[in-house]
Amino acid sequence: MKTQLEKFGIWSGVLASTAALALLEGCGAPERKVAVDTPPKTVYASVQEVRLIASATSVTAVGTIRAKFNSSLSSKVAGRVVSVYAHDGDSIRQGQILVQIDAGELQSAADTAQANYRASLVGVDSARTVAEMEVRTDAARIAQAKSQIQQAKSALASAEAKADLVRTGPRKQELAQSHIAVQQAESTMKLARVQRDRVATLVKQGAMAGKELDIAQNQFELSEGQYHNAVQAENMAIEGSRSQEIRSADEGVRQARAFLREAETGLVQAQAASLQIAVRRKQIDVAAAQSQEAQAAVRSAQVGLSYTQILAPFDGHVTQRMVDPGTMAGMGVPIMNVEGGEYRLEAVVPESALSAIHLGQSETVMVDALPSTPLKAKVAEIVPQADGATHSFMVRLSLGQPAGLHSGMYGKVRFMTGSKPRFLVPQTATWLREGLAYVYTVGSDGKAHLRIVTTGEKFGDQIEILSGLSQGDKLIVNHLQEVEEGAKVEADRS
Repeated sequence: MKTQLEKFGIWSGVLASTAALALLEGCGAPERKVAVDTPPKTVYASVQEVRLIASATSVTAVGTIRAKFNSSLSSKVAGRVVSVYAHDGDSIRQGQILVQIDAGELQSAADTAQANYRASLVGVDSARTVAEMEVRTDAARIAQAKSQIQQAKSALASAEAKADLVRTGPRKQELAQSHIAVQQAESTMKLARVQRDRVATLVKQGAMAGKELDIAQNQFELSEGQYHNAVQAENMAIEGSRSQEIRSADEGVRQARAFLREAETGLVQAQAASLQIAVRRKQIDVAAAQSQEAQAAVRSAQVGLSYTQILAPFDGHVTQRMVDPGTMAGMGVPIMNVEGGEYRLEAVVPESALSAIHLGQSETVMVDALPSTPLKAKVAEIVPQADGATHSFMVRLSLGQPAGLHSGMYGKVRFMTGSKPRFLVPQTATWLREGLAYVYTVGSDGKAHLRIVTTGEKFGDQIEILSGLSQGDKLIVNHLQEVEEGAKVEADRS
């Protein structure tokens, strides 16, 4: 029982023969009488049996050539375009200045920010210097207060001894002690004078506050009074005690005690003043923070200034320049289009073929503008989201940077998707006339018969027959110019 394909082949043969006869009869050739007993013409040709052959199936995807990187450059600041350094088609290098926008105002802002930053650094240094002076001054003040306490204690002991001496009267050892007291008081007075002079010099130089000179002067005057008291005590020891001398000695003890209390108070005050150094450190921290803020303002101004130069984001070339010198550039308004990197074919692939495509897969791309140059390509990217309307996917194939290739060109690539049985015959067995494809077959009677066939894809020197032939048909594959309908076919002798 014949298959549907074979039945279709038989009917196609009948129709082809009828069409061929009609074509021959209607071609306008003069009629000629043929004797019934005239033998048919004999031709010699090669005959091939038609069989199903397993062959690869494929999907041809078409698309557009585009560069890997495409950028529309715009300005982040508004201003007048001063210079344009690149034009349509020019090659560019990453970081190259393409457009210069007027930077007058932003440069002024950057200079102001820089000046403020330098002033803040001076403020930090000044705060640190003041703090260091405070530390040194406080240390000197505390040391001086402790010295005054020691002096006050010595003075009190001397005054008490003097009072005892006045009450008990002088003795030899007391006279000696009074003389020693005079010497000590004189030494203390000299030391206080030297200290006062030193403090006066530091105050004049600005290294110490003026009140320190007052304290030193007071210390000198106290030591001077102690010296005079010691001298008077020595004289009293020599002359003997009187009632007024006893009162004077008691007054000296009282004053010495008061001086001791004052010295102790001065130490407490000096120690309390040293706590101000913490405030100075806070002031240093504030000044440092202000300096950091000024430095940030400098960076911000410099960034804003950098926006006046439009730089090339990558190596490539200019595809479109949109401004000229003198044009007002607006924020976010495109100034120049650039592209770079390797070229890619962005091909649209049906979802049925997607399973046969993998990253890194090597393919051959044909570009209409370069018909004689097949381009080697690799699958670089498969967009994971399909087009909702066409249920197709975008596949990008890397092409490198071959000469003559440009964005926007039309290209196509064939993806192999599997295999299936086909009727493949030599292309030499078919020919076209008035849009129809024809072949000659050899029937069981050994004669040539004309058939109309439908052709499909080409595979090298073979072509697919979609209809018109059946399994086992014998096909004439050469010398077709000698073959005619009904001719006797013999094996090719050549």
